[in-house]
Amino acid sequence: MQMRTLTTLAALAIAATGCEPSGMPEEASEPATVAAEVAVTGGVVRGVLGEDGLKQYHDIPFAAPPVGERRWAPPGPVQPWEGVRDAAAPGPACVQQGEQGGFYDAATAVATMDEDCLTLSVWTRAQHVDERLPTMVWIHGGGLTVGSGDAYPGELLTAKGVVLVTVNYRLGPFGFLALADLTAENANGASGNQGLQDQITALEWVRDNIAGFGGDPGNVTIFGESAGSMSVSILQASPPARGLFHRIIGQSGGLFGPMTFRDRSSVNGDPAEAIGASFAAALAGEGGDTSLEALRALSAEHVLATYLANPTLLSALAIVDGDVLEDEVEAVFEAGQQANVPVLIGSNADEGTALMPYMAGGFGEGAAGFAAYVETTLAEVKDEVGEHYPAGDDQQATASWMDLFGDALFTYPMRVWARAMATVPSDAYLYWFTWAPPIEESERYGAFHAAEIGYVFGNLELFGATPTDADRALSERMATIWTQFARTGNPNGEGLPEWPAYTRENKAYMEFGETVGAKTGLRLAKMDLIERAWTKRRENAQAATDATAEP
Repeated sequence: MQMRTLTTLAALAIAATGCEPSGMPEEASEPATVAAEVAVTGGVVRGVLGEDGLKQYHDIPFAAPPVGERRWAPPGPVQPWEGVRDAAAPGPACVQQGEQGGFYDAATAVATMDEDCLTLSVWTRAQHVDERLPTMVWIHGGGLTVGSGDAYPGELLTAKGVVLVTVNYRLGPFGFLALADLTAENANGASGNQGLQDQITALEWVRDNIAGFGGDPGNVTIFGESAGSMSVSILQASPPARGLFHRIIGQSGGLFGPMTFRDRSSVNGDPAEAIGASFAAALAGEGGDTSLEALRALSAEHVLATYLANPTLLSALAIVDGDVLEDEVEAVFEAGQQANVPVLIGSNADEGTALMPYMAGGFGEGAAGFAAYVETTLAEVKDEVGEHYPAGDDQQATASWMDLFGDALFTYPMRVWARAMATVPSDAYLYWFTWAPPIEESERYGAFHAAEIGYVFGNLELFGATPTDADRALSERMATIWTQFARTGNPNGEGLPEWPAYTRENKAYMEFGETVGAKTGLRLAKMDLIERAWTKRRENAQAATDATAEP
């Protein structure tokens, strides 16, 4: 097993606690109970039964270990094990970068990491296997480069009557490498979306096994935040994922914009296989062997170190590969070819305050840095930007920069997603999270990127917050609404605030903040500005493509 305990960081994984597990139910109980030991694909797992009725099962394999010859391959079938597998404690996270010295370090820290990481956890309070509780499958964020499913606890959501599943998937250079040789060896004729294939395989595992934990394979909600939310937007557009889920919740992330293609030029520049070839050359070193056999023999430490030293050499994360994605996500939605399932999606009021320093450092600082960012992001309408994002001095420019950063990367794509649902019968429900968690420097950060996670999962101490009764009340409200949507496909219900579905005409959204209630017209002028810029960019790119194609 490679890369076991690559590094030890501050652990966020939730330790399983509870009483001694009981054995398998003896024959003939009707209905069968959900016990400590559950038969799943590959064998039997033993979890932990808590005194409060909460059962936890961790480190359950849903695919073969992606090591050796399986590195960069599509996920293979689970390898059977003998005896009973101990599922009482979380396993390792997938290999990733450690601490970066920033705001999100504590929230993304993992205890151990390993290439052998394709596992999931199940949290359930079901007493009987025939309860068929709604099942929620969480796909973690982290830019497709960091994170772990085990960082998210299941106490609150399961108390609302659902089964929670959290999954790991391959990250960064292990999960998103396109190479011509990989494409040639794969039966699906594709490469570059290994991490997304892992997510789909985990959903297949849920379909085949979740009934044993009291879950309903016919009522599965996939939900995620940031890159996890982007992932669920991809899964909604993905043919191989069709039928594996029935509702979607997307929190601050949707892949609605130009994408990289595996083997042809795109508006993003080089095709993904060319980017992958550059990375393979860096892995091998000058004059080195870039065959798959040689690359797979390299240590995981070396692969990770090469990626961290040359991050731009693997810039194509999530691509149009011809398998997971047959076209850009936005194009699939425009054609009405996405999965026809209801969606609950939204973003936060201050997405840029904590996240922007991670992603915008190459532009400089203050007014000059903001101007450079505008040239990259909204060049087509740059003369109008000052009206909506003023930059009279460095301080004002920095504030506007964080505002635009959040709007462009998160709030605008969620509007596109909500609008694009008009091509299918299912509804879209849009939200806007404005509550500032009580962390240190709360006024500076506001409703920052990922701030809502603690309220959905009930781990309100996330990011060092000291929760108040008001925080706990908002968390209860949000968890109730999230699970109501998972149960019925509609966030409305008895005792809950009325939440109209979004349409182009009503522009309705729900605000979660000092008050919880429906409003209309979320940041319309700013959203329209971004739309004008990106519409012009698409038109210009298409014109350039057409001109190149002319004889």
